[in-house]
Amino acid sequence: MNRMKVAIAATMLLTGSMSAALAETNWDLPLAWPADNYIVKNAQVFADRVKEATKGEVVITLHPSGSLGFKGPEMVSVVRDGLAPIGDMLLNQQVGENALFGVQSLPYLIDSFEDLKAFDGMYRAVLDEVFQQNNQKLLYTVPWPQQQIYTKKEIKTVAGLANIKIRSYDKSSTEIFEAAKMLPVQLPWGEVIPSLAAGVIDAVATSSPSAVDGSFWEFLKYGYTTRQTWNTNAVTVNLDAWNALGEAERKAIEDTAASLQESFWQSAADADAANMAKLAENGLENRDLDAETRARLKELAGPLREAALAGMDDKARELVKAFEAR
Repeated sequence: MNRMKVAIAATMLLTGSMSAALAETNWDLPLAWPADNYIVKNAQVFADRVKEATKGEVVITLHPSGSLGFKGPEMVSVVRDGLAPIGDMLLNQQVGENALFGVQSLPYLIDSFEDLKAFDGMYRAVLDEVFQQNNQKLLYTVPWPQQQIYTKKEIKTVAGLANIKIRSYDKSSTEIFEAAKMLPVQLPWGEVIPSLAAGVIDAVATSSPSAVDGSFWEFLKYGYTTRQTWNTNAVTVNLDAWNALGEAERKAIEDTAASLQESFWQSAADADAANMAKLAENGLENRDLDAETRARLKELAGPLREAALAGMDDKARELVKAFEAR
């Protein structure tokens, strides 16, 4: 009987040890976006695949909607300093850490989603190096769809943009809006809806998924495709957390990220189409800028782009030169 008790106890101890081993590495992943945003959905696919690929050795738990209290522009330092072992970040919000995070978002550098793909192929090596300098490893990127401005009033010319209080999200968008005589207010996503409701702003620069997330039809009437900048999110892991894994787990995670990258990029285009349709269904009018207005905005952006590049290092200038010469 005593032997049986010992055997049972040993079995329970072994089972408990095995259960603990199956989930011995737990990473909390903070995201600024709501749970039904495609960025978060992609992150959940990644987390599920990582758990499967590592046979439960690495478990990633998502925390959307900023629930861990970290703000978007803080994310490089959050992951670098190990406040979170893994994080999702909007690259153009990280320029306070390194100006190279803003190259992709230079005004009117990139004209289309296909151009964005071409740029990403040249940009990845630069990002890998910058993230390594900040104690983290880049796992994958997910682009945002084409940028738009959402307004209460109809816009027919550049002059019609004057004096509109618009939410901007980075230095590049702020400068192009100022050049168009708008009144930009730089706000993280979490402050956009309260600011709309309070009348602090009466227009927003963002993409269609965020417009749906914020139910913009409750506040705004028109959406204009401007494509003044392009933006990408990156998911990175703290190097200390990364190096604490075994070689097999690291390879499994890298392979998983690489295998999902193309589908994550396609999800941006799919999300744009679906969200543009949903905005229209709810009464928001999706429009494009006429050729003359777009050309004038591009003209205004030229000196701003050159000035921004002048303040960056040689890597940024070489990257842009290579992209434009491709």
